[in-house]
Amino acid sequence: MPALHVVTDTRTDQAARAARVGRLAVTCLGASLALFTVTGLLGPSVVALTLPQRAAWRPPYWFDAHPAPWLVVMLALSGLAVGALGLYAGLRALSAGWTPAPRRLTALGVAGVTALTLVPPMASGDVLMYAAYGRIAARGGDPYLTAPAEYVLHGSDPVVTATERPWQTATSVYGPVGTWLQQAAAWLGGGSTHATVLGLQVTNSLAFVAVGLLAVRLAGRAPRARARAVLCVLSNPVLAWLVVAGAHNDAQAVVFAVAALVVVRRSPFVAGLLVGLGGAVKLTVGLYGLALLWALRRSPRAAAALCAGSLLTLVGTYVFAGPHVFDRVLAAPSFVSSGTPWRLLFGPLYLFVLPMPAARAVIAVASAVTTVLLAALLWRAVPTAVHAPVEGGTDTTADPTADPTPEAVRVAAVLCLAWVFTTQYSLPWYDLLAWAPLAGLVAGRLDSMVLARTAMMAAAYVPGRVVDLPAVVGFVTDRIRDTATPLVQIAILVWLVRWCLSRRDQPSAGDAVRMPPRTPRAGEALPTGRGAGSGSP
Repeated sequence: MPALHVVTDTRTDQAARAARVGRLAVTCLGASLALFTVTGLLGPSVVALTLPQRAAWRPPYWFDAHPAPWLVVMLALSGLAVGALGLYAGLRALSAGWTPAPRRLTALGVAGVTALTLVPPMASGDVLMYAAYGRIAARGGDPYLTAPAEYVLHGSDPVVTATERPWQTATSVYGPVGTWLQQAAAWLGGGSTHATVLGLQVTNSLAFVAVGLLAVRLAGRAPRARARAVLCVLSNPVLAWLVVAGAHNDAQAVVFAVAALVVVRRSPFVAGLLVGLGGAVKLTVGLYGLALLWALRRSPRAAAALCAGSLLTLVGTYVFAGPHVFDRVLAAPSFVSSGTPWRLLFGPLYLFVLPMPAARAVIAVASAVTTVLLAALLWRAVPTAVHAPVEGGTDTTADPTADPTPEAVRVAAVLCLAWVFTTQYSLPWYDLLAWAPLAGLVAGRLDSMVLARTAMMAAAYVPGRVVDLPAVVGFVTDRIRDTATPLVQIAILVWLVRWCLSRRDQPSAGDAVRMPPRTPRAGEALPTGRGAGSGSP
């Protein structure tokens, strides 16, 4: 009996420590979202956008506090640091046995998304570009042929004029469904930049919440698995900053792709339709289509249905919009974005060795090869998806072909992670593409690597606008973006490769959801055997 009491006390202490860490994590998550909200409430700054034609009664709301550049930059960076710490602590606490209520975490995430939707967009001026494209389309123009700067030559328009550098001379790179959503927001906005941006913010926020809820659906019914999914997406303050506060349209594409993962077991054809719709917002969603196709490879009929659905929506939308839709999409691989490891190589390459077009071609080829190699390494190392039984209680571990969803989730994570880590044009909000399937995987060290990458890239783009900064603030932000972030990305990539090479075996599907060891009641014998005392990875 004394030994039993010692073990019981030890486990009780572990559970208590996990609960304390979990409470600290929730506090940090809430504090992070509050810091972001305050940054927006301070009003137009080098971080928060200026929205012309303001109507005081209509969100987004702000005070004209005219904050100093250093203040809002520090608020945003502090929010990212506190949020990343809270997310790390929350994921670790879950692995140690913390059992939060998924609904409460969901409520926290929804509250944070709502707050960030009610303040001006921050960190990036992309939403003003979306508004301009929607306004051009709503007035009978073609945003794939006419850049905002060219459009205003034929007549002033307040929505189009609000476009910030460097997008004033850029035509649209988004798919027809994305353009139609922008056009709808512009039509409802009635020529008001403030109202048009609000429509885009609400659309993006609803899509982000839907991605989070669908990720929870993929996680199955186990409370801890669902809590992990909420933390990874909906209550992830770093993603909320990038996608919701930045009002980026990536969620509009990813929501269709994640929905396809949810419905593929019931209807591969509908899953194909959804992937096609996502691809008609951003073509990178095609990575999910490849994952679904691989998961259905044992059933030619299902694979054909998936392809038919995808082609129906992709071809239908893109043919309607015209072939010139691909003009900027085809040119995108020639660019190299700041913050990526490739930026460190690209500069010396075109300055001292090759002309710029040749240097870009070399980087593009090297990036593609590296993506394939990393995907091959991740293929053998990424853990299994959380096991979710199909309706009626059928165990999919007994028949892996009964439900292609777990395999599709895992392959989607492999492909998306390989792409975001190694592509030469990577922006931090692209990471939503990888976080959604990651939320459906077994917990492990991979979480920390992806969190470190996303948080560092997010810090690199504070602010992510072309604005004039004081010398000291500009120097610090430039060094974070152009020096510190690429070096940190290289370190994380090395860490990821070493982790992949060290993995011997993948956990079986039956180990996908491991519950913490239950504390025995007084007088109850401890369980014995291989599984006794095992915790989450």
